[in-house]
Amino acid sequence: MAKKEPVLDFEQSRKRVVDYFGCDSDFFIKPLLDLEWTVKESEDFYFLSYWTAEGKKIDAVVVKKGGQPMIYKTKDYTMVVAIDCVKIGFIFRNGKNLAAEQA
Repeated sequence: MAKKEPVLDFEQSRKRVVDYFGCDSDFFIKPLLDLEWTVKESEDFYFLSYWTAEGKKIDAVVVKKGGQPMIYKTKDYTMVVAIDCVKIGFIFRNGKNLAAEQA
């Protein structure tokens, strides 16, 4: 039986998603497939708004690259790269811990 590698599986899935949208991968991915959403332009900014299942509205600022909003559309999906307050889980390989090597 093959050993499960959840971190590697996650990274491979992430690469498939960014390849699908044809974009760089220097951001986190948050699938919100069943939520209503919209993007609005206000002066020089773009804002993403989406509504949770409970009806709460969440707003985020759309990131620009080369002066263009990072919005990637395909036939069935749209990925909007935006700044939102999130908790980040940093995952490292234990063998790369410099503090442990110096102790």
